[in-house]
Amino acid sequence: MPPGRRSRPRRPKVRRRLKGSPVVWGLGLVAIAVIVVGVVLARQAATAKTALNEAADQAKTLQQQLTDGDTAGATATLAQLQASTSTARANTDGPLWNGLSKLPFVGGSVDAVQVISTSLDDIAVRGIPPVVKVSSSLDADVFKPRNGRFNLATLQTLAPSVTKASQVLTINRNKILDINTDDLIGPLKSPAADLTDKITSAQSAASSAAQAMRLAPQMLGIDKKRTYLLIFQNNAEVRSTGGLPGAFAILKADKGKLTFTKQGAAGTDIPQYADPFVKLTQDESRVYGQLMAKDFRDINFTPDFPRTASIARAMVDDKLGVKVDGVLSIDPVALSFLLKGTGPIKAADNTTLTSDNAVDILLNDVYARYPDPTKQDVFFADSAKRIFDAVTHGKGDSRTVLEKLAKAADEHRVLLWSARKSEQAELAPTEISGAFPTGKAAHPQVGVYMNDSTASKMQYYLDVDVSARSVRCTSAGAQTIQLTTTYTSTAPADASELPEYITGNGFASPQGTMVLDTRTFAPAGGTFVAFTLNNKFRPNNGVSFDGRPVNFAAFSLEPGAKVTVAATMVTGKDQRGDVVLSRTPGIESTPNGVTVRSSCR
Repeated sequence: MPPGRRSRPRRPKVRRRLKGSPVVWGLGLVAIAVIVVGVVLARQAATAKTALNEAADQAKTLQQQLTDGDTAGATATLAQLQASTSTARANTDGPLWNGLSKLPFVGGSVDAVQVISTSLDDIAVRGIPPVVKVSSSLDADVFKPRNGRFNLATLQTLAPSVTKASQVLTINRNKILDINTDDLIGPLKSPAADLTDKITSAQSAASSAAQAMRLAPQMLGIDKKRTYLLIFQNNAEVRSTGGLPGAFAILKADKGKLTFTKQGAAGTDIPQYADPFVKLTQDESRVYGQLMAKDFRDINFTPDFPRTASIARAMVDDKLGVKVDGVLSIDPVALSFLLKGTGPIKAADNTTLTSDNAVDILLNDVYARYPDPTKQDVFFADSAKRIFDAVTHGKGDSRTVLEKLAKAADEHRVLLWSARKSEQAELAPTEISGAFPTGKAAHPQVGVYMNDSTASKMQYYLDVDVSARSVRCTSAGAQTIQLTTTYTSTAPADASELPEYITGNGFASPQGTMVLDTRTFAPAGGTFVAFTLNNKFRPNNGVSFDGRPVNFAAFSLEPGAKVTVAATMVTGKDQRGDVVLSRTPGIESTPNGVTVRSSCR
């Protein structure tokens, strides 16, 4: 330092701190974390989407390989499918996805993706392998009779594997059905709905096949001969379960072979009783009267087929001396479905019955051809037997026959009851049992059933449109349901000039006019709020049937006329599930046991 210059004291260094810097840095770190999480989630989501798309393609390939009996190919494709579903599951699981599923707006969609991925992986790992293992024996032909006999031993062998697949599919179908589609973002709604339909369809098919494989060997006489009553319901004279049971047959089942041993007409072979032959419940007497216990042709006034079948069994035992092990029912619409698979058949008078003309011939034309009611019944029963024989002798395409039989069961046109308690317990929850739903359930049941009151065959000209919607849900889980049924006569203006066996003899109404006695049922635990006939209010009659409120409406329909019956009902508490709507099957193919979206979802 130069002499004479004084040193300047050093100032201490001051660290300058920026205001708010921790917040800025914190936000920066959060932004980086969000970007990282977003990148990870986006990458995982893209990987999962690719895997699920590959799984969809592999599932289609696997289905075709199983259909073709290509066990080696199916085994290889199954391994690929399992790898794809495992990838999808792994990339939609973990803390990030679990946390995101709890967020508003997007949480429902994230949860749905997780449920779908997990369910598909479970089906691939536990549900499909048992089926692939036995695939060489598992195709539509397993149910195809050879020389008039079903291979019951094969069914017994396959039953455990198909039952396992059915159980896994049922568990995962229920998980997917629990997804609230309202919470899904737009792009996910359609794929989720499509997947739900496919899983539901697969579950239904597997469940039906498994049940058939478990029950068929015993019910078709693998150990002991069985005897069954086969009822043919005539939809042209409507009854709650479909139509008048005017014709019948006795079937013998012996080691898989079915044989007709007797055919008959209810009016002549099982004449009406003077007094009720069976004791009816108070509800049955109040809602349907005594005729269902006196006349075989009226045993299905009730919509409960197990009750109809038990009455039929008692009457056949009494009048014919035949004790049957069960009752099977079918209608002409179901027979027309089966003709799609068997192909045309020749009737007794050399008429060719096809899937297109069978309903018209059996439910209308026959009455012009044969004025004698006995000959009508003989033609009807013989035609049904010929179609039945074609099925039981394996004629035509077995896959189509099975598909059409399943369709008929879904529409409640093929019904089955067993006198064996263990067998009936397994049948009871299924569509084919035709059981009237009773007891309060999460899924409320509503129904519309009808009976003819003129002893005519005029319901060939009846069109019935039934619709329901749930419009409100309370905090207690009670739904308000609006049910509308429109009945339309499509009979020609000159219907009075039709054959008398079609029009009736005019004792209850002018010939050509039909009279219907209808019943509308609310859910168990529910009540009617309003009930109208052509917009005219009708008081609630306060009657119940097996615990379900019911309202009556009887009316006539002239040719071309239309009547609308509307009901508003409220379910009991905690009945938040989708509504199930059942109805009397008519001459047109219509869905039954239809699901109506709950307003609580």
